Amino acid sequence: MPTNDSFGDSTDRLAERASGAAAELADRAQNAAADLADMAKAFADKITPEDLQGTLEQVRANLDHAAQDVLAAVNEIVTALKNRTGK
Repeated sequence: MPTNDSFGDSTDRLAERASGAAAELADRAQNAAADLADMAKAFADKITPEDLQGTLEQVRANLDHAAQDVLAAVNEIVTALKNRTGK
C-alpha cells in the first residue's frame, strides 16, 4: 500500500511534468504566433494600394453587371405578366 510520502512524491512528479508540458506548449504557441505575424506582414507587404483598387474596381464591375442581369430578368417577368393579362 502506498504511503503518504510516496503519494506526495508521485504528485510532485506529476506536477513537474504538467508544468514542463505547459511551459513547452506556451513556447510553441508563442513561436506559432510569431510565425503567423511574420506571414501576415509578408502578405500585407505584397499588396499595393493599386492592387486593392484594381480588385475593388473589378468587384464593382461584376456587381454592376449582375445588377443589370437581375433588372433585365425582372423586366422580362413584368413584360410576360403584362402580355398574359393583356395590359
